[in-house]
Amino acid sequence: MYLCFDIGGTNIKTGVFSPDGTLIEKASTKTPSDYEGIVRAIIETAEKFKGFEACAIAVPGTCAPNEGQVIFCPNLTALNGKNLKKDVQDILKTPIYLENDGNMAALGEYFFYEKNRIKNMIFLTLGTGLGGGAVLNGELLTSDISMFEAGHINIDPEGRRCGCGKRGCLETYVSVGGLLRTYNSLSSGTEELDSANKVYNLYKAGDKVAALAYEVLGGYLAIGMATLSNILVPQKIKIGGGLSEMADAFLPNTYKVFSRHVYPSYRDRVSIELSSLKNNAGLSGCAAMCISKK
Repeated sequence: MYLCFDIGGTNIKTGVFSPDGTLIEKASTKTPSDYEGIVRAIIETAEKFKGFEACAIAVPGTCAPNEGQVIFCPNLTALNGKNLKKDVQDILKTPIYLENDGNMAALGEYFFYEKNRIKNMIFLTLGTGLGGGAVLNGELLTSDISMFEAGHINIDPEGRRCGCGKRGCLETYVSVGGLLRTYNSLSSGTEELDSANKVYNLYKAGDKVAALAYEVLGGYLAIGMATLSNILVPQKIKIGGGLSEMADAFLPNTYKVFSRHVYPSYRDRVSIELSSLKNNAGLSGCAAMCISKK
C-alpha cells in the first residue's frame, strides 16, 4: 500500500493506493498556512493508515527531489527552504519521495494511461497556479532540481505581477487567480468575483464578459503551449487541474490560437487533450513514483 499527498495552495489531497496503483481511498483537507501545520497534517493522516510501504509527496514549487529540500513555492511560501522529505521521514520511518506537483501529474498521466501509446508528452495543471511536467522518450524530465516551470514562461515582460516576483508569467493569466483578475478587470460591476465557479456559472448563463475572460485565458494558454511545443515537440499536451473541468469555456479558442502560433512543421504532430486522470493526476503520479522506486 502507498500513501500519497498532493499539497496545493488551497488543499492537501490524500490518496491511498494498492500495490498495482488502484486508488483505494481519497480525502482532502485545507492546507495549513504554516510549515509545522503542514507537517502535522501529513503525520496525522499517515497515522490513520498503518502498513504502507512508501509515501510520496507532490509540492507546488521547485524542489530538490533527492535531497528532499523545498526550494521555492511562490503560492505556498511556508514550504520555502524546508526539508520536507527529511522531516516527514524522520517521524514516519518509511521511504519518502518528493517531487514538484506538475511533474508528479505528468508522471501519473503517462504511467497509467499513455506509456504504451506514446513516448513524448507534456502535462499542464491549471489550478491555483499553472504547473507542468514533461515526459521525453518515456522518462520523466527531471534532474537534481525539479524542472519544467511552465507557469513561469514569460508572456508579457511588463504584464501582471506574479507570486514568483517577476512580471507577465503565464500563470498570472492561466490559473484561477488569472481568470478572476481578467474577469474583474473586464467587468464594470462594483462587486469583484472571488471564485472560478462563479465566473463559470455566468459563462453558462450567457454572460459575455465571462465568455471573454475565458477566451483570454484560452488564448494565453495556447501561446504557452505553442512555445513548449516548439522546443519539445510532444505527441500530446494533456490538461488537468481544477480549471480543466471548465474546458468547454476556453479550449475552442486554445485550439485556434495554438494552430496559429505553433511551428508549422509541428502543427499536425501535437494533439491537445484533457487528462484521463483529471484532478487525480498528481496523486496518481505519487503512486507511480512509489511503484517505480520499489
